[in-house]
Amino acid sequence: MIPAFFEAIRATTQPCTLLLVLSALLMAVITRGRWMPFAAICLGAVLGGWLFVANVVSLSDLQLQLSGVLVAMAIAVIVAAPSTTGSRWAQTLPAQAAVAGGVSFIAALWWRPCIGEELGSILTASRNGVAAQSPGITAYMLGAMLPVLIVVLIMRIVDPLPKVARRAALLAGGASLVVAGSLAIGRHDELVTTLTRWTQG
Repeated sequence: MIPAFFEAIRATTQPCTLLLVLSALLMAVITRGRWMPFAAICLGAVLGGWLFVANVVSLSDLQLQLSGVLVAMAIAVIVAAPSTTGSRWAQTLPAQAAVAGGVSFIAALWWRPCIGEELGSILTASRNGVAAQSPGITAYMLGAMLPVLIVVLIMRIVDPLPKVARRAALLAGGASLVVAGSLAIGRHDELVTTLTRWTQG
């Protein structure tokens, strides 16, 4: 478990994992670093990781696009809630946690990982039984969420003013909509390529 955890931390600097981490980071900012949404983000990533290892879900191009539309709609509701009358439910922690966890789960299904030694071993061993590999993939996905934890801790320590936190949430929401929109119009590969250029440039 520990080697898988640290391999995932190293993988967060690689473009193939960046889309997963970026989606989770943006949701952490949108939900203003609150602990319940962060826990839901981690849970969503772990559940998505389990499905990836079990090879239960493999999104087709159309399903990828539909998931992008679904994520965009969910983010729009959460971001717009504070300035929209009649949307008090979307401002509650359970609602924000549900959206954050759902987005993280879907982002895990978007994931196209770089297969390192530990993850490769997990995937190979899963052919003989997925359940036995659950601790390893759980550790891996939690390792991938470490940058999100760091951002959450920084936000909790800094404790920005409500206006600053609101502006940060709006910026993160806009970036999230760009990511989800890119997937909705079938630009998944182009998005990953762009992120690769930015990280390597």
